[in-house]
Amino acid sequence: MKATVLLEYYRQFGFVSSVLAGFSFTFFGVLLPVSVKGRAAALAAFLAVTGSIAFLLVTLGMTFAAAVAASLPADATMPAPIVDQQMPLSFCFLIGIGLLLASFCVGGWIHSRFMGVATTLLAVAGAFGIILVLLPFLH
Repeated sequence: MKATVLLEYYRQFGFVSSVLAGFSFTFFGVLLPVSVKGRAAALAAFLAVTGSIAFLLVTLGMTFAAAVAASLPADATMPAPIVDQQMPLSFCFLIGIGLLLASFCVGGWIHSRFMGVATTLLAVAGAFGIILVLLPFLH
């Protein structure tokens, strides 16, 4: 593919991933003081930091790919090794979303059973919504 076509894709993907990584890590930071009180808090914190790491990998990969795309001439094609990273990075992004939703799900159980059921239902609904939104882009 042409570098100019992929440049904005890499930029946007990197930006969204960095925002989600920051949000996941912030959620982890909020859960750390609570994690001594039970397994649910520790599991939610673990899921949040793992999701943050997955998003960080996507952020780094997409940002450096955008830097390569920006340095190429307008009619050049992207180097094959960089284009080949697109699928693994997309999977990391999806894994990060799944881990973030799972941390929301488990996080509700810290408060109460009602909140646990509510956050579980909302996380599942969010997962279905995300799948519907991303379905046209998954190939």
